[in-house]
Amino acid sequence: MFAVAIISSVAYFLAALPAAYAASGVSTFNNYGSQSGVACSGYSPNNSQGNGIYAAAMSDLSPLWTGARCSGSMDASKCNGKGSCTNCAGPSCSGEGVCGKCFNVKCTGSLDGESGNKCSGKTIKVKIVDACPATHPENYCKIPQFGGTINPKEACESSGTNALDIATTARSALSSYSGNLYIDIEATSC
Repeated sequence: MFAVAIISSVAYFLAALPAAYAASGVSTFNNYGSQSGVACSGYSPNNSQGNGIYAAAMSDLSPLWTGARCSGSMDASKCNGKGSCTNCAGPSCSGEGVCGKCFNVKCTGSLDGESGNKCSGKTIKVKIVDACPATHPENYCKIPQFGGTINPKEACESSGTNALDIATTARSALSSYSGNLYIDIEATSC
């Protein structure tokens, strides 16, 4: 009887602990409403995906990515040498296995080193409706290797980094920072 009471007490204590997140990563922000389409078939380019769920894209270099990487290659002739692309046609992302999957996201700090602001402590839900392919000139032309000034982590160009490009409308729910964020990411149901 005593052992049952201890086990019950331990189970109650563990249930009261906050959920552990499956992965850490980074977040940039995108206005999906300004896009003409998204990589995931059957989804629309809207910041809101209904029921308080925000749109997001996942880097095809992310460890959480499933399916084939987006096709294409990095071609310096598509970059202007100043951080922008001159030929911005992107690769095909037909094998994206994370389309329609949802993740809980929570801010853990400023990726850009901002001070004076803070994370909200709130968790938001995002749905993957787009891809952030490493071989898209709008991403790789931003990094120093191609004349840009953007940290590869902030352009879906950092292998091994769980990178999400989240709807701009989610920024204030996550933090008071004006720049990009370090985040915790956890798979969840939609």
